[in-house]
Amino acid sequence: MSSASAAARTAREQVLALDLDLPHGRLRASRLHPDEDLIRAEHDAWFRALLTDVRLKGSERIFRECEGVSLMCRVLPEADAERLVGICIAASALFLLDDVADDEACERARADDYLAVLHDAAPSTPGSAPLRLLARTLTRARAGVPARLWTRFVAGFSEVIAAGAGKGQSAIDSYEGYLKVRYADSAFDLVGVAIEHGLGMDLTRTAATAPADLWGSLHQTCFVHTILVNDLLSFRKEYFGAEPMNALSVLARTEGLTLQQAATEVCTRIADAEDAFLTHAAALRGPGAHASPDADLDRYLTAWELMLAGNLTWSLGCARYHGAAAPQRRPGDPLPTRMELHRDRTVFS
Repeated sequence: MSSASAAARTAREQVLALDLDLPHGRLRASRLHPDEDLIRAEHDAWFRALLTDVRLKGSERIFRECEGVSLMCRVLPEADAERLVGICIAASALFLLDDVADDEACERARADDYLAVLHDAAPSTPGSAPLRLLARTLTRARAGVPARLWTRFVAGFSEVIAAGAGKGQSAIDSYEGYLKVRYADSAFDLVGVAIEHGLGMDLTRTAATAPADLWGSLHQTCFVHTILVNDLLSFRKEYFGAEPMNALSVLARTEGLTLQQAATEVCTRIADAEDAFLTHAAALRGPGAHASPDADLDRYLTAWELMLAGNLTWSLGCARYHGAAAPQRRPGDPLPTRMELHRDRTVFS
């Protein structure tokens, strides 16, 4: 091992402490879906039945660090409960398949087979357990989804698969370049699909009549906020795993910042994104943005606001990010102003 590699390894064996300046009070307070327990029970029962047929190494993670119920019940508190069960099942499967792709290069090499399953075609080779999991999950998730939304889901998920297959093949040389790559591999387009399906809305007319630049800026702002919150608060997992695909690592490497400076910059950009979201939402709700009042638009904008607030709350308490050994956050805890990153846990204060 080179001295440089040894130094990097030694550095990552130490505790990393970062001061935080997270925004608060701008957005609506996050809420939890009132039927979370029932949704979790249906989600768990469906997967337990599935996993008697589909033997997948590490599948127990779908009830722990890979479960999507806590996230989706936090970011979609006003969704229809039955529709939310399907959304949660899809989220959990995506989390688990993302881990499988990270751990098993052979699955990343089967992108064409995953795309075939996604597009209702047979894969070119016999199905692996992850492929069978995907196929069964898609059948369940598709129930009750309008064709126009399923088409968008397939398109967005296809980007995720393609991005995963090429993971690590191209160098990231700027923050802007990083955001472009993350837009494809983060499944962000699927969030809008989940909002519309979960709340039973059809935004086709609204999207067609809204000012295009304002509509696009609103969603780009939501993307930036979501990615930066996740990157900041998942940094323990990625720092100790030497994972370069994180905004803090990219800013430090491409702009010559220390990790503390990068964390401060990310907090500032999160606050800027919140301000921009509220500005865009007010403009879309304001007179002149539409020819007539649009109740679905107001619900949609409120749903995005709750999603942003809920994602921050969830990310602060996520065992996937902070480790099973991390102290549990309690409802009503204030936002932390510091995080200590240990190999097995994050400690907020």
